[in-house]
Amino acid sequence: MLPVVLLALCAAPAALLAATTASVPALPSSSVQVHYNETSTSTTTTPATETVDDCGCVCGLSRRTRIVGGEEAKEAEFPWLAALARRGKFYCGGALITRKHVLTAAHCMYSMSPKDITVTMGAHNRSSSRWAPGRVERKLSKVSVHERFDVSNFNNDIAILELDKEVDIDTEAGLTRTVCLPAGERDYAGLTGTVTGWGRVGERKPTSDVLRKVEVPLMAQEDCHKSGYPSGRITDKMVCAGLPKGLKDACQGDSGGPLVLGSESGPSSEVIGIVSWGRGCARPNFPGVYTRVHKFLPWIHEKLGDTCTCRPAA
Repeated sequence: MLPVVLLALCAAPAALLAATTASVPALPSSSVQVHYNETSTSTTTTPATETVDDCGCVCGLSRRTRIVGGEEAKEAEFPWLAALARRGKFYCGGALITRKHVLTAAHCMYSMSPKDITVTMGAHNRSSSRWAPGRVERKLSKVSVHERFDVSNFNNDIAILELDKEVDIDTEAGLTRTVCLPAGERDYAGLTGTVTGWGRVGERKPTSDVLRKVEVPLMAQEDCHKSGYPSGRITDKMVCAGLPKGLKDACQGDSGGPLVLGSESGPSSEVIGIVSWGRGCARPNFPGVYTRVHKFLPWIHEKLGDTCTCRPAA
């Protein structure tokens, strides 16, 4: 039986600087998943902006549509998923949001020199020759980390990676597509999102070679505040997902990966969260915590500049 935990979080214990291509200090090797600071953080809600003109493509459509929590994903089922590797070693996830931009967590770029990072799309099994067919590899030309990323509570844990050249999402082996950005603010409570990645399959178990997926119930903000995290630890820039008894969660090794949800208006999937932090893996009363993407739409579009985005399917 597949273990119930399938994603992973990189530990990131220090603040990031603003977008830069310069090197930053070395990443600690600690396996600690979360900081336990009690932090009261004030945040400002910014209204969503319209997406820029589309560029003749459709976002958020999977090559496969069946999603079952806690099992291996099918090849090309999540064609927007990106794998980040440092000097050839996989360490974080991300999501392709334009032909040239990947959305990930700010802490995934902590201590990382962009020249050491390779981004791979179209990957499935990391241990076999099947990792290679149809994959697309890119280096980075720019890294934009949110200027207000807060290490004390992981607030504003979001970054955009600009690839050194575009990905041909229409013809490159049919394995790569973009995921849609959320249309705007939405009440997620009671809905079920899907998380994917190659992270640890248990708190003390190894990472997975094959891409895995799991369904997680999204929590109301007030319910997350009532969980086991200290008062003030959860901000309005975060969204929680998980069961009261644990069982399904993100774990060590795959921060930055997307939490996706079906669109309200069509069959496309939207990236509504970014794997950010949590205490342990699938522990009771400690849900996984994700960056709430719709809170950052103005920032995202500012960083994308005049790059066009694919439109959701009707």
